Amino acid sequence: MQEVLQKILMASSVDSCLEVLESHYGFDYSTFHFLSNVKAGCDNPFVRTTYPEKWVSHYLLNNYAAIDPIVMHSVNSRKPFDWSEIKPEPKSLVVLEKAAEYGLGSNGFTCPYLDTLGRASILSVNSKMPKDEWAAFMAEKADELIFISQDLHIKALSEVYSDGVKPPLLSPREYECLQWTAAGKTYSEISIILGLSEHTVRSYLKVARLKLDSVSLAQAVAKAGNMGLI
Repeated sequence: MQEVLQKILMASSVDSCLEVLESHYGFDYSTFHFLSNVKAGCDNPFVRTTYPEKWVSHYLLNNYAAIDPIVMHSVNSRKPFDWSEIKPEPKSLVVLEKAAEYGLGSNGFTCPYLDTLGRASILSVNSKMPKDEWAAFMAEKADELIFISQDLHIKALSEVYSDGVKPPLLSPREYECLQWTAAGKTYSEISIILGLSEHTVRSYLKVARLKLDSVSLAQAVAKAGNMGLI
């Protein structure tokens, strides 16, 4: 595992990381989604994939992201899963059927990840390997992929914020208080929701405002929204 981790750390981009993954593990295809704001879903994510261009075009033109059972389960579950574990809704079956028509494998494993700032990522790998071989293979390699998905999340951050504008490092509580403020909650209401004193809520929001270099809480919320933090 150290070998593949070293190659991923040295890779220049997420695209290169996916190539390393496929070469090392023998996957047929791989995809990495990065969402700066998990609430936005997959409408406008940072995506890198090795899927065939024809499939990618068909997928986008038909807005499959809205009904993709893998993406939907990732957003709702937040836990790594083998594709055999999910039970697609009837409306999602068309995605799987079309994927098979385009020659994609039916086996897959997905690792969702959510950092403390609410930024989410999804690493998925796909294989045409026979199902019994796949099950045995993933029983041995799943933990490695989970670990690697977190490194890919960091790698994606460096690409997403390559313009030098980096989001401030908010604590989980500061992030939560900003979220509820953006939702229109008062200090008192937030204190009840989070089980904190009103004074503590005010303190968290003041620190968040300062970290966001804002003169008012409204400006801080606006900045956080523009950065995709809330």
